[in-house]
Amino acid sequence: MKQEQLQKWLSQKTKQSFSLEKNHLGLSNDTYICRTEHETYFIRTPRFNHELLDVRFQDEKQILDLVKELDVPLVYFDIHLGIKITRQIPDAMTYQMCKLPEKAQKVGSILKKLHQTKSVDFYFDPFKKLSSYRMKVTSFFIQFPKEEKIVEAVKKLYTPNTLCHNDVVDGNLLFTNNHLYLIDYEYASMNDFRFDLASFLSENNIKDKKERDSFFEGYGISDPQLKQEVLLFECFEDILWGYWAMMLYESSKQEIYKTIAKEKEAHYQKILSQAIPD
Repeated sequence: MKQEQLQKWLSQKTKQSFSLEKNHLGLSNDTYICRTEHETYFIRTPRFNHELLDVRFQDEKQILDLVKELDVPLVYFDIHLGIKITRQIPDAMTYQMCKLPEKAQKVGSILKKLHQTKSVDFYFDPFKKLSSYRMKVTSFFIQFPKEEKIVEAVKKLYTPNTLCHNDVVDGNLLFTNNHLYLIDYEYASMNDFRFDLASFLSENNIKDKKERDSFFEGYGISDPQLKQEVLLFECFEDILWGYWAMMLYESSKQEIYKTIAKEKEAHYQKILSQAIPD
């Protein structure tokens, strides 16, 4: 949503005076900082090509009602327009910004809490999404060797019985000195818990063994076989989000999506031999 449109929409919702400033956080949404006399808020609005993502705002609202203890404070959510307003968390740091030595362990712990939340009746279905993304791409500029082997291996393991976040990127983890917030549940739905574990490790490019082990410890995992399965899911998610990025690059021509696609390809190539030894 353009800033002038949001300005008009807000003016119809409140009599308070406010200022509105666009920032550059997020990929599939536009985000704004809204300041009133006493409060500061973040406002998320969908971008023009948001329909390509196949998400439902009414589903997101159902999730938000379940994760209040994990998320930042929600002020307003419009299930028709997808406009979400949350309170700003002062001095919040993303995962990469945070210097706490136990930060990976904290992420494992908060994902465990999410995964123990009650179930919902809608599913992420990454294989359906992968097929949809592939079909929308006409110009392929990255490659994933052994792609089908990885996909089939994950299919054999796949058990979608857990409420998952599905997008555990750096910017969706907000740290303060004494708290961690897991934010942005746009993709949240039932999925395999290993998808979230792989999402965190892949999206944040975590290769250091101590950091990975700290994360697994926070979640409560010590089984080497399970860690190996998460590695397979990492490869699968590189494939999934690689095609997603190519699809959005074709529709928007924004270089950021081309960069993401290349990053997914590079990460995949680095870990493939560990996931499926020759």
